[in-house]
Amino acid sequence: MIYQSKQAPTFDVNNEKNMDFLLSLLDSENENVTELAANIISYSCNSNTEQLALCGAGVPQKLVSLFGGSMNLRDACLESMTAVIRNNWEVASRFASMDHGKAFRSIVALIHDRSPRTRLLACLCLIALGHASPCHFPDRQIKTKLILVLLELIEEPGHVGDEAPLALTTLIKDSVELQKQAFSTNAVAKLSNHLLANTLETRRAVTILLALAELCSKQEESRSQLMSGQRYQH
Repeated sequence: MIYQSKQAPTFDVNNEKNMDFLLSLLDSENENVTELAANIISYSCNSNTEQLALCGAGVPQKLVSLFGGSMNLRDACLESMTAVIRNNWEVASRFASMDHGKAFRSIVALIHDRSPRTRLLACLCLIALGHASPCHFPDRQIKTKLILVLLELIEEPGHVGDEAPLALTTLIKDSVELQKQAFSTNAVAKLSNHLLANTLETRRAVTILLALAELCSKQEESRSQLMSGQRYQH
């Protein structure tokens, strides 16, 4: 796909003709075409004005309606949704309230999907939503589920396992409450065990170290557990 390449041209969604064209792609019955549209959104949505334009045109609703398609289409739509929501309070607020929360719940359901990549992308979308509009994501139980899912995903091979610790880092960043929740799920021990299983030169080791650093940044209990584990290893 050309819009999965970093060399692809940007697509100005603020241009009315471009927006109409994009909406026509999303309405296509051909999944390859709708997946292309989702990839265009992910690649080209880089500003608040673009996010608001896409939201105003009903793009989030269209993306959610495509979750029932193929795995590739669903994943592309999740990435697009994250791009539309990221760091935009207004868009995130509208999305969280859309269809009385039905759209939000549809993404929560996907953190339990059978596909590891889908689970990761659903987690990333919810993390973006929570950061953009914390007041619309107060559910502690869902946040705990996100932590547990991300810790499980570290066991997956390849890109998913490499990126799961980074997603966990983003989720708990600067939040004492979430760092305490992560500690209660035995995150320090789980991350430490994964770290010991990977050489320090790997991407996974780097992202695990970042997650451990964030876990220990505000929690003395986490620091103590990590250090006691290190003493045990030696």
